[in-house]
Amino acid sequence: MLRAIIVDDEELSVKRLKRILSQSGEIDVYETFLNPAEAYAFAKANPIDVAFLDISMPETNGMKLSSLLHELDESIDVVFVTGFDEYALQAFDLSAVDYLLKPVTAERLSKTLEKLKKINRNTTAEPTLEVFLFNGLKVYRRTQNRELIKLRSPKTEELFAFLVSKGTVSREEIIDTLWSGLEPEKAWKNLNSTLYYIRKAIGANYIKASRNEIHVVESSIYCDLYEFERLLKQIRQTSERHVEWMIQAEGLYTGALLKGKAYEWASGRTRRLEHEYIGLLELAARFHLEQNQQQQALHYFGEIIKLDSLREDIYHEIINLLIELGRMNEAQRKFGQLEEMLQQELGTTPDPKLKALMKQKLL
Repeated sequence: MLRAIIVDDEELSVKRLKRILSQSGEIDVYETFLNPAEAYAFAKANPIDVAFLDISMPETNGMKLSSLLHELDESIDVVFVTGFDEYALQAFDLSAVDYLLKPVTAERLSKTLEKLKKINRNTTAEPTLEVFLFNGLKVYRRTQNRELIKLRSPKTEELFAFLVSKGTVSREEIIDTLWSGLEPEKAWKNLNSTLYYIRKAIGANYIKASRNEIHVVESSIYCDLYEFERLLKQIRQTSERHVEWMIQAEGLYTGALLKGKAYEWASGRTRRLEHEYIGLLELAARFHLEQNQQQQALHYFGEIIKLDSLREDIYHEIINLLIELGRMNEAQRKFGQLEEMLQQELGTTPDPKLKALMKQKLL
């Protein structure tokens, strides 16, 4: 839903427009203002999508406020609202989405909302940037030849990875995380300059910035992390085990989050995602066991061992499956790997029951 502000020095007009917008169910009226200066201060601190501006206001009129808002964020859509139609041409010269005459009616406003939906649908319908955070960091522009984008410096890469992984984050948190050792003024300048180089490399439409907050326009970006977490949520919310979702998730998790990047802020999330992925692999393996599909179950148990070599219980599952499939040489090799791993890592030996099973099968 689009986030909007209404700015008009006539309180009745504000109330009327807010009521009609709220009833439409398509606009979230973030805040209303009778004072343009207060509206501008709010926009500096909060990201907005649409501004409904009265043209005839004292001190700062709607056209001046429109210019100020676009200096903050050029992607803000502006709709002018006024009791006079003499400003129409001038309004459209300022790239307004629409021009509404008072009193605004629901019927007329619906046409404006259609224009807003069309604009936002055209800009976000098909992601034009690809960001891969698993197994490292790679950024591509979706062109005919799929162009790899190189960011300017390691710090530029880190800030970009931080923003994409967070989605929306305050400037204060960014500075505390990435520039904690610098004086506030220098840290602020570093953030602004680094953000400038990111937007220069990828384009300005993917990241919106206000005075206090920066957020990624997630609908304009394809990100493997977003897709993976979406699939995890779908799988958790259903009692059915959708094999295709599990296969998709396995294809997305190509390695640890931001592998090779020593980002301390990412370590906790990296561990959590790996743990959730291992849980998903085990869920898939158990599902295939229930379906009497030993080979598929063997594959998923094997993937778990690659990530967590200390899972003795999973070694048991693999060895039992290999024995069931009559692949005794492989079962013996896997048992030997388990013995060596337990001795080296924990100073222990395999479960006596597994030892007895191997001895029995080898007789």
